Amino acid sequence: PTDTQAWANIQQLETAVYFGSLIRNMHRWAAHLMVISVFLHMSRVFYHGAYKAPREFNWVIGVILLVLTLMLSFTGYLLPWDQLALWAVTVGTNMMGYSPVFGTQIRYALLGAKEISGDTLLRWYVLHVILLPFVAVIFMAIHFWRVRKDGGISGPL
Repeated sequence: PTDTQAWANIQQLETAVYFGSLIRNMHRWAAHLMVISVFLHMSRVFYHGAYKAPREFNWVIGVILLVLTLMLSFTGYLLPWDQLALWAVTVGTNMMGYSPVFGTQIRYALLGAKEISGDTLLRWYVLHVILLPFVAVIFMAIHFWRVRKDGGISGPL
């Protein structure tokens, strides 16, 4: 995607494609449902104490999956490349810029330049469509393997 065409492509999807608006909204609603489901799952695991021995490693994997889910949500929020997305990129990358030691380098890597540009959109697109889903699938496989290895789903302890 290009920064000049991103918003126009979203509008074309909603108007020129049959049920395009419905498809886009279903994607958005599914993303919201995914975040809610992961949060409810983490709450259940915490409530039942299923994060305790011997499942500590799987709890850490689950927390990583929660962070990946939130990152997928954030990167998807930016892709229409509208005014909200520009402000979200500004705030998000400025927050990363204040991280100790490597903050400036992280901010530059996320922006692709010193300022927000078309490279920024491309980087966030690649994160959302390729990198984060790939990493999430790997961590989900580890998570499911550990559930089976640890004796299945834990009930109340």
